[in-house]
Amino acid sequence: MSEQPEKTHNPLLEDERKNPVYRMGRAVAGFMLAVWAGVLALVFFLVFRFWLS
Repeated sequence: MSEQPEKTHNPLLEDERKNPVYRMGRAVAGFMLAVWAGVLALVFFLVFRFWLS
């Protein structure tokens, strides 16, 4: 068996990242993450506002 180094340049992975479906999935995941961060911030704000008052 020939051993190849782990860190080889993979052109297929680069092509996959240029795929519009892949890019759309990344955009949707980023948007969902931002929405969840906003919802959590709002929940913590409301909980601590009522708890500290």
